[in-house]
Amino acid sequence: MIKKTLFFLAALSIYANALNCVEAYFKTIILEADIPGDYVLDSLYRTPKEGMESEPWFKKQYYTPGNYLPDSMVMANENKTVKKVFNFTQETTTEDGLKKIVVKNNGEFYSSVKYFAGTDSISFEYTSVDEGENFTTHESFVLRNDTLFTDDSGYKSVLYLDSNNNNVCYDGTDPEDENFKKITYETKGDTIHFITDSHYSVTDLFLVPVNPQTTIGIRKIRPVANIKKYQYFDLLGRPAISKHSVQVRK
Repeated sequence: MIKKTLFFLAALSIYANALNCVEAYFKTIILEADIPGDYVLDSLYRTPKEGMESEPWFKKQYYTPGNYLPDSMVMANENKTVKKVFNFTQETTTEDGLKKIVVKNNGEFYSSVKYFAGTDSISFEYTSVDEGENFTTHESFVLRNDTLFTDDSGYKSVLYLDSNNNNVCYDGTDPEDENFKKITYETKGDTIHFITDSHYSVTDLFLVPVNPQTTIGIRKIRPVANIKKYQYFDLLGRPAISKHSVQVRK
């Protein structure tokens, strides 16, 4: 069993290193919608750009090996550290020819996703609940020749590869546009690391295999001033519709 696990992790490491920035982003986008895959979110660190009102903060998740949903989450700011403990259960069915997963926490509805995932396209309808209110998004992603076409509930964008560096990709064509983002992709062993540089902040996102051999330690950073205002973002650094969008992309 140990030999099989080590072989699987070695294959994941080779697989991750073979991807370019756009392909890696496409392969991990399912994390936003609680869709099971090879990787899970380990931690997220955000540092605001100079002149921004927000402060640095981090988010860290903990898992039972083999589970793609976290057991607990830790977030911190300069005033306090918040820990949440989860007791997730899930039910998988088929609806309209698509897979559907309903997740409950302590017996109460947490999220649901109905999705299709192919080799070069992903689409899903994702619903989560926040403070008693349901939020639903419809997203689709199509990969074509190192370019990712996205549609997020009607908001369309294109993620494309840097012409000189396969580990760099961009969301937007005008660097002066406030929505423009530069994404850098790197691997460290079987760990995937995304760095999203926007006009507002720099975000480090670490993903680890569902069955990790090592864990990433939380870096020492300055605490955050306002955790409630800045804690929920998706994988591209955009404000999320609800706190479950990154499932700590929670």
